[in-house]
Amino acid sequence: MLKEALRGVLDAHEIYELSSSFDVIGDIAIIKIPEALESREELIGEQILDRMKNVTTVFRQLSDVQGEYRTRNLKLIAGEEKYETIYKESNCAFKVNVRSVYFSPRLSTERIRIASLVQKGELILNMFAGLGTFSYVIAKTKECVIDSVDKNPEAIRLAFESLKLNKRLKGTVRPVLADAQEFASQNLSVYDRVLMPLPERAPEFLETAIECAKKGASIHYYLHVPLIDFNNTGWINKHLESVLGSKKDYRVMNWKRVREVGPRYIQAVADIVLG
Repeated sequence: MLKEALRGVLDAHEIYELSSSFDVIGDIAIIKIPEALESREELIGEQILDRMKNVTTVFRQLSDVQGEYRTRNLKLIAGEEKYETIYKESNCAFKVNVRSVYFSPRLSTERIRIASLVQKGELILNMFAGLGTFSYVIAKTKECVIDSVDKNPEAIRLAFESLKLNKRLKGTVRPVLADAQEFASQNLSVYDRVLMPLPERAPEFLETAIECAKKGASIHYYLHVPLIDFNNTGWINKHLESVLGSKKDYRVMNWKRVREVGPRYIQAVADIVLG
C-alpha cells in the first residue's frame, strides 16, 4: 500500500529501498527507513498519515531493540508527538508506551497459539513479560493464574494499566516487578507452564525455567536462529544438549517458526515438556 502510494513521488530505486511493512500499534505507526531515504522521511510519514486514517503519529525507527529493557530509538517524522497508545488484540486492550517498553504486534498469532494450549487451573510463569501481552491473551479465555514478571518498572506500570482495561478475564494476571531469574529461583517446582519470550538471551535462563517448573510442565523457549539451523533436522536437540547437558529429562514436542527477524534469520520456539 505504501509503495503504491509513493509511486510518482519516489523513483523506482527509492521505492525498492523502502520497506514494504511497518508496525501499527494503536494509532502509532513505526517504520524503518534506510539512510539513503533519510531526506524523504517526512514525505513517507505524511503518506502513512494520509493513507491510514486511524494513525495519528508516525515514528522512524533509528535502532534495533537494545539495552536491558529492549527498547528502540524513535524519531517523529509525522503527526502528533506522543508515545502512549491503546493497542487491541484478541479482545484484549493494552496500554503501550512505544519508547519505554518492548512490544511487538507481530507475535499476535503466537500468543493465540500459546493460549490454545493452556489447560484449566494451570499456574503459569511469564518470564520477561513486558507489559504482559501473552499473559492477558491467555487469561482472556482460560481459567488460570499467571505471574507476569518483568524488571522494567514502566512495563509493570503499563501491565497494571492494562489490568484496568481488561476486567472480564477468565484467568488471573499478577504483574510482578522483579528480576525474572531471581523470582523463578524463589519459586521452585511450582509452575505448570513457563514462557520465555526473550529470544536474545534465552539460553542463559533455561535451567532456571526448568527448576521452577513441575514434572510434566511445558516450557516455551524462544530463540533467534539462522534459517539454515532451523531447517537442519536435529539442530534444536543438539542446541538444548549443549545448554543443559544430558542431566535434564525433557522432550521437544514442537519446533516452530514464529516470524522472520532479519535476512535469513528467524525467531523460533521450542515447546519442551519436562519428564
